[in-house]
Parts: sequence; C-alpha cells; structure tokens
Amino acid sequence: MLFFLLILSSTIILIQIAPAEQAQSTTIFTTNELPSTGSSLDYRILPYIGNGHLATVAFSEFIYMNGLYNGDNGTSHRARIPSTLNWQFKINLSSSAYTLNVSSGKILFLSVFTETIENDEIRIERHLFASQEYTELLIAYVVITRLKSTGKKIVVPIEVNEQRTSIDIDFKVETYHDEYVLLSGETRQVENVQFQKEPLSVFVYHTPLPVNGLKLGKHEKRRTYLFVTSIDEQKSRAKSSFDYATHKRQADKILLSHVSRWNDIWSDGHVEVSGDDELQRQINSAFYYILSSLPPLSTRSEHKQFYGLSPGSLSRGGFLGEDYGGHSFWDTETWMFPSVLLFYPTLAKEILSYRIALRDSAVDNALLFGYEGWRFPWESARTGVDVTPDCCPEVRLYQMHITGDIAFAARQYVAATGNRDWISNELGGDLIYESARFWGSRAVYNNNKKQYEILTVLPPDEDAQPFKNNSVFTNAVAALSIQLADSVSCITNKKTPQSWIDIASNLHFPFDNSTQTHLEYEGFDLKNTTIKQADVVLLGFPLMWPMSDQVRRNDLLAYEPLTRDDGPAMTWSMHSIGFIELGDFNKAEQLFQRSYETYVKPPFNVWTEARSGVGAVNFITGAGGFLQAVLYGYGGIRLKLDQLEFKPRGHLPNQATKFVIRGIKYQGTIIDLTIDNKMYEIFVRAQSSKNDVPLIYKQGEHRGSLKLMDRLSFPIDTQLIIRRLVPLCP
Repeated sequence: MLFFLLILSSTIILIQIAPAEQAQSTTIFTTNELPSTGSSLDYRILPYIGNGHLATVAFSEFIYMNGLYNGDNGTSHRARIPSTLNWQFKINLSSSAYTLNVSSGKILFLSVFTETIENDEIRIERHLFASQEYTELLIAYVVITRLKSTGKKIVVPIEVNEQRTSIDIDFKVETYHDEYVLLSGETRQVENVQFQKEPLSVFVYHTPLPVNGLKLGKHEKRRTYLFVTSIDEQKSRAKSSFDYATHKRQADKILLSHVSRWNDIWSDGHVEVSGDDELQRQINSAFYYILSSLPPLSTRSEHKQFYGLSPGSLSRGGFLGEDYGGHSFWDTETWMFPSVLLFYPTLAKEILSYRIALRDSAVDNALLFGYEGWRFPWESARTGVDVTPDCCPEVRLYQMHITGDIAFAARQYVAATGNRDWISNELGGDLIYESARFWGSRAVYNNNKKQYEILTVLPPDEDAQPFKNNSVFTNAVAALSIQLADSVSCITNKKTPQSWIDIASNLHFPFDNSTQTHLEYEGFDLKNTTIKQADVVLLGFPLMWPMSDQVRRNDLLAYEPLTRDDGPAMTWSMHSIGFIELGDFNKAEQLFQRSYETYVKPPFNVWTEARSGVGAVNFITGAGGFLQAVLYGYGGIRLKLDQLEFKPRGHLPNQATKFVIRGIKYQGTIIDLTIDNKMYEIFVRAQSSKNDVPLIYKQGEHRGSLKLMDRLSFPIDTQLIIRRLVPLCP
C-alpha cells in the first residue's frame, strides 16, 4: 500500500493509494526495491529532484548548483557539494516503497520523491523535493506514524552517510548549537582567468540530524520532522531562505506552495493521450526531467542568471569523463529547446539568456580563430569559454554549427512570441546579428563552383573527423542565421550587408544527382560510411529546408542504415518525424518506438544516452528528441518565422486514439489542439490583453480572425495556417 500527502487548509494528512491504482497511474513511478548493481545502489538510474537552481539524484552523495563549476578550461565540471540528504533509517523492514510522482493526474501532484518504509510498529515516509517557492531550498519532510498502540517510546536510529568535504570546494564548517550547520567555501580553481577573476562562493545552511535518532513519544501517534538545506552563492540569500523554511509555522506552507507551483506548470502546458497509458507515462516523465533542470515559472526567490541545460541534467556532471561535466552543447537549443518553447516561452528566453550573458567569450572565441561576430563554444560552462576536454580537440576546433543552432533557436523564439522588446532591449537582436556576422566572415567564395563554401568544419555526425568541407547541415544553419538577421533588421536597425545575403542564397550544398540525395559533406560515400547520429535528416526537421518530398524520402532512406546502432537516443525521433511527414506511418511508428523504448530505464523512466545504457544518464537530450516527435511529428505542428502551421496526419502511435496538446503559446494566444483519427480541433483558450496585433487563420477556402473561445475543426491531413495580421517586419 502506498501513502501520499494530502494538504487541506494547511494541514497535512495521509491518504492511501491502492496498488491497483498505482499500476494504472500515468504519473506515479514506484518500486519496492531500488535498482542496484551488486550490493550498491545504481545511482545512474535513480530519479532526481531539481528546480533549475539545485538538483540531486535520490540517495546520492552530491548536490549540484546551476552555474557552480570547478576546474580550469578543459577540466571544468560541476562542483560537487556534499549531500545533506544522504542518510538512511535503521529499522527492521517488513515493507518498502519508493515513488516519484511526475505530473498532475487523479492523485494530487507532488513532484516529490517519496520513500515509505514500515514494520509492525511504525511507518516512515520521507518526502524529498527541490522547492519551487524558494529555489535555494532542498527539503526532506519526514512523517513517523505509530501502527500499534504499544504505549512505549519509539526511537528510529539514523545512519548518516553525508560528508562535509568536497574535492572541488574548500569548505569551512560552523555549527550553531542544534539550529543549523553552515558550510561556506570557494571553488578551488577558476574556469578561465580572463573571464572569471575570483573563485566561486557557495554557502550551505542545513538542519542538523538528531544525534540520537528520530523519536515518537509514548502517547504520540504521529510526528513530523522537517530537514532543510539552503544553498546559494550569496550568503544572505541562502540564510534568508533557510530562516523562512525553518520557521515553526512554515513547514506545511512550503510543501503546499511547492505542489501548487508545480501544478501551475502542468496547467500551463501538457499532452494528454487517450488509449495508451504507457505512452502517457513516457511523455509525463520526459517533461518532468527537463523541467526539473529549468527555473520555475513562478518563484519568490530573486532572479538568477541561468547557466544552461546539460545533456545529463542539472543533477549530474561532477566527474570528468562522465555526463559531459555538466556542460552545455548544441543539445540545449536543438533538442530540448523546441518542446520547452511550445509551452513555456519564458523558459525558452531563459535558455537564450545564457548565451547572451556570455557574449564576451563568444566575441573572443571568434577573434581567436580570426573571425568576426560571436562564435559560441562547443562545450560551455560558467564563463562561456570552450571547456571541451583535451581528449577531443577536433570538436573544439571544428564543430562550429552550434553558433547556427543557437541562432535557429532565436529564430524559433521570435517566431513563437514576436517579442520585439527582446530583440531591441534584451540583446536578442545582438545575438541574431552577431551570429550572422560570424557566418559572413566564415564563408569563402569558390571561383570554380561560383558558390560560397564553409570549409574545415565538423558536422553533427562526430564520426566525420578530423574535419570536412561544406557540411550540408552547417551550411543550412549558417544561411538561416543570415536570413534571420535580415528579416529582423527593421527592428534592430542593423542593415544586413549584401555580401552576407549573397552568402545565404548561394552556399554550396553537396548533393548526389544520381540518387537525388543530400551528401552529409563534400566527398561523402553514401555506400560505405557509418555515421554517429542524425545529421542530414535534420534538414527536413527541424530546419524545414526547402526540398521535394522525394529528396526528403531519399535522405531518410539513405541515412537510416548508415547510422550507428549504438548512437545517441535522440536520432530516431527525427527519422520518425520525417516519415510522418511523408505519410509512411508504419515506418514512422517503428522509429518512434525505437526513439525511446530501449533508452528509458525502469523503474523511474530515467533516460540513458545509448541503448546499452552507457554514456550520459538522466539524458534529457533524448527526452527532448522524443517530445519533439510527439509534438511536431504526431502533433503536425510547424513553427515558421511568419506563421504557425498545423497539419496532423491522424495516424497516432501505438495504441493511442486521441492526443490533446494543451497550452500551445503563439504570439500572445494560447491554443489547445485535439487530434483523433479523423479530425483535429483548435480551441483558443486565452489571448493576451497586450496583444494588439490580431491573428488570422487560413485553411483551404476558410479564412477569418482568430478570437478568444473560438473552436475550429478540420479533417486530418489538411493544413491550417495562423499568422499575424501585420507582419513582424512589414
């Protein structure tokens, strides 16, 4: 039997959830035994809790803070903060359960990891969560309940595994009686002396554990303990949040607020699946793990600079050679950003703010190689210098498509929001212009081909080392970057040079005329080359590069068998989207299932990078690719610079009979999209009062203004176009 907290009028009580209901839930992930390897817990596939500022894997040794890195240049990695939550109850067990509730459902949503253990005398519930109300807080909420009226005092011993030292941080420990412990320190190494003058500070306030264990008096039926950890780079902020949480009347309020704010997140945007509970579980958990590494939509904490999404989430990255050190790659903008943008444009802007904040390093990185504008690093951490380890010089030197990937994310943000203020006053226009400027300085003209080229690059397919000429993907994102700068020049007041426009319209795209197939790069062998991951197929989506259906099909069929079987998780979602576009639904479904089934590990649906389970874990890059297949593949959504398009094909995956995609944000309007096998419907749920530019729609011969509470239905496989009445740049 599983127990959950129910909060009524700030009073916490327990409700029982029957095993049958647990099994049917699409939001609850539970097990009676934690995954292990031999005699040790398998931390690689344990769930994590986080709030964009702090994160930790359940029962692990470390906590990580966004932006806190130690090590210089190629050795930079997330700094390990000793966990204050790593302790166990020492009782003889008769039963145990470990549960993660990831989304709103019939059960009150918690976004809390729960351990429930009991014997004949007592039940202990430990609820762990990273507060949405104050992001400095990690909370352990412990409830002890007497099961037998024995009339005797009960003491629960605790085995403490926590440490007060770190290989990354020089800590000083101060104990203030039984009130709190303060760990204060600085990282041992700065990342780069040019852009980081001083070590980074961190302050950890936490509630001390009772030396003699947790107690239940002779006549007590239940007792609640609250263990608070507050961490920040500013001492005053960490202490203020700690004081708030430990106030004697705040315990219930902290949990109530956390639950309420997470429910607001799910109300703001989510996907409902009818007919396939397992697919619903996959969608819920994928969103949970990505959102747990992003800032809250609403918080009482001061706003902090966001320092990027790593492939291994905020909960990993403290060891060199594992989980990419907590660095940010193209994964952020290409794989995770699109699904975040559709529901949470304010969080999408936070992601882009990371790149803008570290623009000085991008300028320096371009100049270092003799180019202009902003060149973003392949691996980025605190300062924005390239922190790619010395093991991999090729990617550091040549994998420059990331600058185009970031510019493409900016393109999608502008398309979704029409946010002129971001372009004009929040340096979004600088990001767009300076990225284009980089490509303008990077391209060279080939007199023989009468075309421009971008030479000595590494495409997304990292097996193509050491470098190649004219990566077709790189050239496409470069052209789109320049086109974007020209499209918003009326807002930035920065005229796009004609030479850049010439480059964008006349870049060389390697192409095999005999097979009518794009070549990954100049000289690519279509018959005998193995590739690591999706590359050329990304032209069709997300780039939406113009091509015929036949060429699109040829690209998909050519590169699927060339792709390594042990490649990263997100690859097959892009193939699935392509075959959905082309109407090959059986093939699409096979590839859609391949995109997640062998990469997601039970019991908590933790993603791994490779099918074998090796590589990064908590691999939210894979989760992002999977969600794109749901939203942009089966949802049929396309976001273009001047319009939003819907074209669901109606052939839903697996056993699903209906999709409802709630909370699509476009130009100040919130739209719900419902799809079944015959029809699709859009419902205008809300429109911003600040939106003074009406939206219009076109579907075949149907045209009209899109108004609040409109409900429009159309046959599947027909296209609906929504756009502003007045273009962003007339």
